[in-house]
Amino acid sequence: MPVSDRFTYLFLDAITVIFPLLLSFDKKIHFWRKWNWLIPSLLITSTLYLVWDIWFTTSEVWVFNHRYLVGLNLFSLPIEEYLFFIVVPYACMFIYECVVGYFPNLPLNGKWTNLIMAGFTTTIAAYNYERLYTLITFGLIGITLWYLIIFKSAIINKIQQHLFPAWLLSIIPMLYVNGVLTSKPVLIYNNLENLGIRIGTIPFEDFFYNYLYMLWMVIIFEKLRLRNTDPNLAK
Repeated sequence: MPVSDRFTYLFLDAITVIFPLLLSFDKKIHFWRKWNWLIPSLLITSTLYLVWDIWFTTSEVWVFNHRYLVGLNLFSLPIEEYLFFIVVPYACMFIYECVVGYFPNLPLNGKWTNLIMAGFTTTIAAYNYERLYTLITFGLIGITLWYLIIFKSAIINKIQQHLFPAWLLSIIPMLYVNGVLTSKPVLIYNNLENLGIRIGTIPFEDFFYNYLYMLWMVIIFEKLRLRNTDPNLAK
């Protein structure tokens, strides 16, 4: 096995974060000044995702190909996976803040975006309850959005106005990173637990797995931000 193969996943982690980190000091975005809101939102969401990841790995919903790993593991996960849950959410939140900063008044109806996404994901989950990856990913999106819609969260429509475009933009780097992860493959999926639909080599669920990640992080991030600007909206 070539020595370079062992650093494949580590390289993907590095390439994911390097540009967002360097651009965090952009004078319009000032992302570095928002780390006090970013860090709690990242840690809370990533902790939940790591528990999910350990569960799916031990259940063989997906498994890691050790040929492309440095060989350090903790609780069934390679060290690269822990880094993944730092660098990817950082990059995604940077994209979100760029959309907010450069396009503050997008002509997107957050209410309808929420309703369409909630209906779509709930339907997919309901018709694929026997596929664990599909059920959990789409089901959690549906539950989260319906909860926010029904209880009329004060910030969800504002969030979606920028979250949905940010998610679409995040797909561009995701096509490369997840494309390498699934084409080598670094990560091997059990197709009995997903729809079996691939965009290139990337399972369809991965795109919504990322959307859910962003949704949860942005909600926490924005609530923390609003505590400093309008405490009533942060409730």
